[in-house]
Amino acid sequence: MGSRDLYLYEVVDIIGQGQYDYMEHLWRDPVLRMPEMFGLQGSFYVCAAGGGRWPQVVNIWDCGTQGWDGWAANVDRMNLKRRKAFYGDWWDEAAKWRSGGFDRLCGGVPGSPTTEQIQAAGIRGTLFVNEILQVRPGSALDFLDAVAEVRKPLLAEYGHHATGLYEVLSNQHEVVLVWATDLPAQLRYRKARDTTRGLSDDGDADDRIVAWERVSAEFVTGGDTHLMTPLPRTVYGPDDWEDAALEDWLA
Repeated sequence: MGSRDLYLYEVVDIIGQGQYDYMEHLWRDPVLRMPEMFGLQGSFYVCAAGGGRWPQVVNIWDCGTQGWDGWAANVDRMNLKRRKAFYGDWWDEAAKWRSGGFDRLCGGVPGSPTTEQIQAAGIRGTLFVNEILQVRPGSALDFLDAVAEVRKPLLAEYGHHATGLYEVLSNQHEVVLVWATDLPAQLRYRKARDTTRGLSDDGDADDRIVAWERVSAEFVTGGDTHLMTPLPRTVYGPDDWEDAALEDWLA
Protein backbone atom coordinates (compact mmCIF):
# COMPACT_ATOMS: atom_id res chain seq x y z
CA MET A 1 0.00 0.00 0.00
CA GLY A 2 2.97 2.34 0.40
CA SER A 3 3.33 5.10 2.97
CA ARG A 4 0.34 6.92 4.34
CA ASP A 5 -0.32 10.47 3.09
CA LEU A 6 0.00 12.88 6.01
CA TYR A 7 -0.91 16.55 6.20
CA LEU A 8 -0.56 19.39 8.68
CA TYR A 9 -3.79 21.37 8.80
CA GLU A 10 -3.23 24.80 10.39
CA VAL A 11 -5.83 27.30 11.52
CA VAL A 12 -4.03 30.64 11.96
CA ASP A 13 -5.41 33.64 13.87
CA ILE A 14 -4.77 36.77 11.80
CA ILE A 15 -4.17 40.32 13.00
CA GLY A 16 -6.35 42.94 11.32
CA GLN A 17 -6.38 42.66 7.52
CA GLY A 18 -3.12 40.73 7.49
CA GLN A 19 -4.44 37.66 5.71
CA TYR A 20 -3.20 38.77 2.29
CA ASP A 21 0.33 39.64 3.36
CA TYR A 22 0.58 36.57 5.56
CA MET A 23 -0.58 34.19 2.83
CA GLU A 24 1.92 35.65 0.35
CA HIS A 25 4.62 35.42 3.05
CA LEU A 26 4.17 31.64 3.01
CA TRP A 27 5.98 31.50 -0.34
CA ARG A 28 9.15 32.64 1.47
CA ASP A 29 8.99 29.94 4.16
CA PRO A 30 12.41 28.18 4.15
CA VAL A 31 10.70 24.78 4.25
CA LEU A 32 9.71 25.18 0.59
CA ARG A 33 13.40 24.90 -0.32
CA MET A 34 13.85 21.68 1.69
CA PRO A 35 13.37 18.44 -0.29
CA GLU A 36 10.83 15.99 1.19
CA MET A 37 9.73 18.41 3.90
CA PHE A 38 6.40 20.21 4.19
CA GLY A 39 5.04 21.36 0.83
CA LEU A 40 2.34 24.02 0.67
CA GLN A 41 -0.73 22.39 -0.85
CA GLY A 42 -3.11 25.24 -0.14
CA SER A 43 -3.74 28.40 1.85
CA PHE A 44 -7.12 30.07 2.36
CA TYR A 45 -8.80 32.77 4.37
CA VAL A 46 -12.19 32.11 5.91
CA CYS A 47 -14.90 33.92 3.96
CA ALA A 48 -17.02 35.46 6.72
CA ALA A 49 -20.25 35.43 4.70
CA GLY A 50 -20.08 31.63 4.74
CA GLY A 51 -19.93 31.37 8.52
CA GLY A 52 -16.94 30.96 10.78
CA ARG A 53 -14.51 32.89 12.94
CA TRP A 54 -12.56 35.70 11.29
CA PRO A 55 -9.98 36.82 10.51
CA GLN A 56 -8.47 33.36 10.09
CA VAL A 57 -6.27 31.62 7.54
CA VAL A 58 -6.19 27.86 6.93
CA ASN A 59 -2.98 26.28 5.61
CA ILE A 60 -2.65 22.70 4.39
CA TRP A 61 0.90 21.32 4.26
CA ASP A 62 1.73 18.02 2.56
CA CYS A 63 4.23 16.08 4.70
CA GLY A 64 5.81 14.53 1.58
CA THR A 65 6.06 11.09 0.04
CA GLN A 66 7.82 9.34 2.92
CA GLY A 67 4.82 9.00 5.22
CA TRP A 68 5.62 8.76 8.91
CA ASP A 69 9.36 8.95 8.22
CA GLY A 70 8.80 12.28 6.47
CA TRP A 71 6.63 13.49 9.36
CA ALA A 72 9.39 12.55 11.81
CA ALA A 73 11.95 14.55 9.82
CA ASN A 74 9.68 17.58 10.01
CA VAL A 75 9.18 17.16 13.75
CA ASP A 76 12.95 16.82 14.18
CA ARG A 77 13.71 20.16 12.48
CA MET A 78 10.93 21.90 14.45
CA ASN A 79 11.94 20.44 17.81
CA LEU A 80 15.28 21.08 19.57
CA LYS A 81 17.03 22.10 16.34
CA ARG A 82 14.75 24.99 15.45
CA ARG A 83 16.11 27.54 17.91
CA LYS A 84 19.63 27.47 16.49
CA ALA A 85 19.12 26.41 12.89
CA PHE A 86 16.50 28.61 11.23
CA TYR A 87 13.11 30.33 11.27
CA GLY A 88 13.99 33.37 13.37
CA ASP A 89 13.64 35.94 10.59
CA TRP A 90 10.69 34.26 8.86
CA TRP A 91 8.75 33.81 12.09
CA ASP A 92 9.49 37.37 13.23
CA GLU A 93 8.01 38.75 10.03
CA ALA A 94 5.03 36.37 10.15
CA ALA A 95 4.28 37.62 13.67
CA LYS A 96 3.30 40.97 12.17
CA TRP A 97 0.21 39.32 10.70
CA ARG A 98 -0.65 36.42 13.01
CA SER A 99 -1.14 35.97 16.75
CA GLY A 100 -1.35 32.19 17.11
CA GLY A 101 -3.24 29.21 15.78
CA PHE A 102 -4.24 25.57 16.12
CA ASP A 103 -2.77 22.58 14.27
CA ARG A 104 -4.27 19.23 13.37
CA LEU A 105 -2.16 16.34 12.14
CA CYS A 106 -4.24 14.60 9.48
CA GLY A 107 -4.04 11.36 7.52
CA GLY A 108 -5.55 10.72 4.12
CA VAL A 109 -7.88 7.75 3.61
CA PRO A 110 -8.85 5.74 0.51
CA GLY A 111 -10.67 8.09 -1.84
CA SER A 112 -8.74 11.15 -0.67
CA PRO A 113 -6.53 12.35 -3.54
CA THR A 114 -2.83 13.02 -3.05
CA THR A 115 -1.32 16.35 -4.03
CA GLU A 116 0.05 14.72 -7.19
CA GLN A 117 -3.37 13.28 -8.07
CA ILE A 118 -5.01 16.68 -7.57
CA GLN A 119 -2.52 18.23 -9.97
CA ALA A 120 -2.85 15.42 -12.52
CA ALA A 121 -6.66 15.67 -12.48
CA GLY A 122 -6.55 19.44 -12.89
CA ILE A 123 -8.76 20.06 -9.85
CA ARG A 124 -9.05 23.81 -9.27
CA GLY A 125 -11.37 25.97 -7.22
CA THR A 126 -12.22 29.62 -6.65
CA LEU A 127 -14.23 28.79 -3.52
CA PHE A 128 -13.57 25.94 -1.08
CA VAL A 129 -15.87 24.22 1.40
CA ASN A 130 -14.09 23.40 4.65
CA GLU A 131 -15.72 20.98 7.10
CA ILE A 132 -14.34 20.22 10.56
CA LEU A 133 -16.72 17.59 11.92
CA GLN A 134 -16.91 15.78 15.23
CA VAL A 135 -17.83 12.11 15.00
CA ARG A 136 -18.45 9.36 17.52
CA PRO A 137 -15.04 8.29 18.89
CA GLY A 138 -13.80 5.31 16.93
CA SER A 139 -16.09 5.90 13.94
CA ALA A 140 -13.94 8.29 11.87
CA LEU A 141 -12.69 5.73 9.33
CA ASP A 142 -16.17 4.24 8.83
CA PHE A 143 -17.61 7.70 8.28
CA LEU A 144 -14.87 8.62 5.80
CA ASP A 145 -15.51 5.36 3.93
CA ALA A 146 -19.15 6.41 3.54
CA VAL A 147 -18.09 9.89 2.41
CA ALA A 148 -15.81 8.41 -0.27
CA GLU A 149 -18.45 5.94 -1.47
CA VAL A 150 -21.60 8.07 -1.38
CA ARG A 151 -20.99 11.75 -0.81
CA LYS A 152 -17.92 12.26 -2.97
CA PRO A 153 -19.62 11.22 -6.25
CA LEU A 154 -22.80 13.07 -5.30
CA LEU A 155 -20.98 16.34 -4.67
CA ALA A 156 -18.94 15.87 -7.84
CA GLU A 157 -22.23 16.08 -9.76
CA TYR A 158 -22.69 19.47 -8.11
CA GLY A 159 -19.21 20.67 -9.07
CA HIS A 160 -17.59 20.01 -5.68
CA HIS A 161 -14.40 17.95 -5.90
CA ALA A 162 -12.74 16.41 -2.86
CA THR A 163 -9.20 17.64 -2.21
CA GLY A 164 -8.96 16.21 1.30
CA LEU A 165 -10.80 13.47 3.22
CA TYR A 166 -8.82 13.38 6.44
CA GLU A 167 -8.78 11.43 9.67
CA VAL A 168 -7.55 13.78 12.40
CA LEU A 169 -4.68 11.94 14.08
CA SER A 170 -4.20 14.37 16.96
CA ASN A 171 -7.54 13.45 18.56
CA GLN A 172 -10.12 10.66 18.45
CA HIS A 173 -13.23 12.55 17.43
CA GLU A 174 -12.66 14.75 14.36
CA VAL A 175 -12.47 14.51 10.59
CA VAL A 176 -11.65 17.24 8.07
CA LEU A 177 -13.22 17.42 4.61
CA VAL A 178 -12.13 19.95 1.96
CA TRP A 179 -13.92 20.47 -1.37
CA ALA A 180 -12.86 22.62 -4.35
CA THR A 181 -15.74 24.37 -6.08
CA ASP A 182 -16.96 27.78 -7.26
CA LEU A 183 -19.79 30.07 -6.22
CA PRO A 184 -22.34 29.01 -8.90
CA ALA A 185 -21.88 25.33 -7.95
CA GLN A 186 -22.22 26.07 -4.23
CA LEU A 187 -25.33 28.14 -4.91
CA ARG A 188 -26.90 25.33 -6.93
CA TYR A 189 -26.25 22.80 -4.16
CA ARG A 190 -27.66 25.01 -1.41
CA LYS A 191 -30.82 25.74 -3.40
CA ALA A 192 -31.27 22.04 -4.14
CA ARG A 193 -30.96 21.16 -0.46
CA ASP A 194 -33.55 23.75 0.60
CA THR A 195 -35.95 22.66 -2.13
CA THR A 196 -35.55 19.00 -1.17
CA ARG A 197 -36.27 19.87 2.45
CA GLY A 198 -39.40 21.82 1.47
CA LEU A 199 -37.88 25.12 2.59
CA SER A 200 -37.96 26.88 -0.80
CA ASP A 201 -38.70 26.28 -4.46
CA ASP A 202 -35.55 27.96 -5.79
CA GLY A 203 -33.78 24.78 -6.89
CA ASP A 204 -34.26 21.23 -8.10
CA ALA A 205 -35.16 18.64 -5.48
CA ASP A 206 -32.66 15.81 -5.03
CA ASP A 207 -33.59 13.13 -2.50
CA ARG A 208 -29.98 11.90 -2.42
CA ILE A 209 -29.02 15.00 -0.44
CA VAL A 210 -31.44 14.15 2.37
CA ALA A 211 -30.50 10.47 2.21
CA TRP A 212 -26.84 11.40 2.75
CA GLU A 213 -27.68 13.65 5.68
CA ARG A 214 -29.45 10.73 7.35
CA VAL A 215 -26.38 8.55 6.90
CA SER A 216 -24.15 11.35 8.19
CA ALA A 217 -26.30 11.76 11.30
CA GLU A 218 -25.40 8.20 12.32
CA PHE A 219 -21.77 9.32 12.77
CA VAL A 220 -21.56 13.10 13.17
CA THR A 221 -22.11 14.66 16.59
CA GLY A 222 -21.13 18.26 15.80
CA GLY A 223 -18.81 20.52 13.86
CA ASP A 224 -18.70 23.46 11.49
CA THR A 225 -18.67 24.17 7.78
CA HIS A 226 -16.92 27.24 6.40
CA LEU A 227 -16.35 28.76 2.98
CA MET A 228 -12.75 29.62 2.17
CA THR A 229 -11.08 31.90 -0.37
CA PRO A 230 -7.94 30.29 -1.87
CA LEU A 231 -4.51 31.83 -2.26
CA PRO A 232 -3.71 32.05 -5.98
CA ARG A 233 -0.93 29.90 -7.48
CA THR A 234 -1.28 27.05 -5.00
CA VAL A 235 -1.88 23.46 -6.18
CA TYR A 236 -5.62 23.97 -6.69
CA GLY A 237 -5.98 27.74 -6.39
CA PRO A 238 -6.77 30.20 -9.19
CA ASP A 239 -4.09 31.93 -11.21
CA ASP A 240 -4.61 35.33 -9.57
CA TRP A 241 -6.96 37.47 -7.53
CA GLU A 242 -9.97 38.80 -9.44
CA ASP A 243 -10.22 42.43 -10.51
CA ALA A 244 -12.92 44.39 -8.68
CA ALA A 245 -13.72 47.88 -7.41
CA LEU A 246 -16.07 49.21 -4.74
CA GLU A 247 -18.08 50.93 -7.47
CA ASP A 248 -19.09 47.50 -8.80
CA TRP A 249 -21.58 47.19 -5.91
CA LEU A 250 -22.68 50.79 -5.45
CA ALA A 251 -25.99 51.96 -6.84
